[in-house]
Amino acid sequence: MITLPAASARLAVDDLERQTAHWLAAATTFLDAEEFAAEPAWRSVEAQVGLPLRRQLAHIVTDLIASGRSATALIRAARLDPRRLDAAARAVQSFRRRYAQVEVTLDFFGDAVNSRTSGQLRAALQTLDRLAEDSMAPVLAQAGQLPVPVLVYLDKGMGASILRAGIRLWAPGSVNPVAAIKIVRHNLYRPTSLFHESGHQVAFLTGWVPSVRASITAALDGDPELQSMWAPWSSEIAADVFAFVHTGFASVTALYDVVGDARSILRWPVGDPHPIGYLRTLLGCALCRCVFGPGSWDALEQAVAVSHPVERADPTVRALVARSRSRLNAIALACLGSPVPGLGGRPMTSVVDPTRVSPSALADLEHDAGASLWVSPHWRRTEGIRLIALAGLREAERPLDAALWIARARDWMTAEPPSARAA
Repeated sequence: MITLPAASARLAVDDLERQTAHWLAAATTFLDAEEFAAEPAWRSVEAQVGLPLRRQLAHIVTDLIASGRSATALIRAARLDPRRLDAAARAVQSFRRRYAQVEVTLDFFGDAVNSRTSGQLRAALQTLDRLAEDSMAPVLAQAGQLPVPVLVYLDKGMGASILRAGIRLWAPGSVNPVAAIKIVRHNLYRPTSLFHESGHQVAFLTGWVPSVRASITAALDGDPELQSMWAPWSSEIAADVFAFVHTGFASVTALYDVVGDARSILRWPVGDPHPIGYLRTLLGCALCRCVFGPGSWDALEQAVAVSHPVERADPTVRALVARSRSRLNAIALACLGSPVPGLGGRPMTSVVDPTRVSPSALADLEHDAGASLWVSPHWRRTEGIRLIALAGLREAERPLDAALWIARARDWMTAEPPSARAA
């Protein structure tokens, strides 16, 4: 304990009180959710997402303010008894650090909600909220898990990401009540990555990743080097499989557009949990081949091989990449058949049938629904995920008409829901 002369102690106490008053006043502004996101954006977040999120954020802010008031009480005690000065100073330091952690949490969710900057974006992101929840619901129901509310937000960059529900947030003692999924602008209207991210949430809740890792390891039996390379990629591969069983070939072409940078597609950065982009794309083609038979994915596989010769890979991984190519079908089958502990050991395909997004199945949907497919609220509600699969498939198959399919996807995703019109 540092003992200060009375005059110096008063100065120290005065400064601590000044500091705490500043941070406490700043913290009280967080009580108004509109300090970090606009009211129309908050309104666009469905009740099952917005209410638990705002409740959690309010709890975080209340705890922060309580921490500030506790620091103030210690400061005032130190004014009467200078021996309490050290404890008061520590409390102030703890409070200001807590403020910074809470600010990060609120800014993250404020920016996420506030990405709904226009009526069109609000409609699109509301659609994606629902579709992500729809992709998880059947699996979680059969696994005995509660539904997971989703908040989709728009951001820049190349790839999507997720802040999973149930993990600890930056603010001490706080747990994320929603799955916050980032969708990037270039894929907003071809959002197959949405299901990759919801796949991460499902894999976490059902214990799927260790099973995928074991299945891949078994498929690569006899090649310990390949096993060591592929096993750490299991989490991302599981999420890729989840996206594939929901959106088929569309998920593969969209993925390739993200990882297809010639500077990195054959690189293996140390510690990167994602498969080498080249192998990741070809594994997607193998998934298509194993479920759908021959098709457009064979041409994509050849195009990738021609555009990015394995010889360009770093010598340390070149042989591993080449050997992996001959095992991709086996890896794909292993992943599709890997047992999911949360489903009693059944594979993911027992709940989400990938043949529903085969080219022939999507063509049947297109034929049966006719012109109403892209305008009917019924089809938007019941077949939204397959509409994403169909639009992505057609965009891949008919590149000269890509703009048409993007526009079509944009129109149905931003259509005002019937409930909003009625209101």
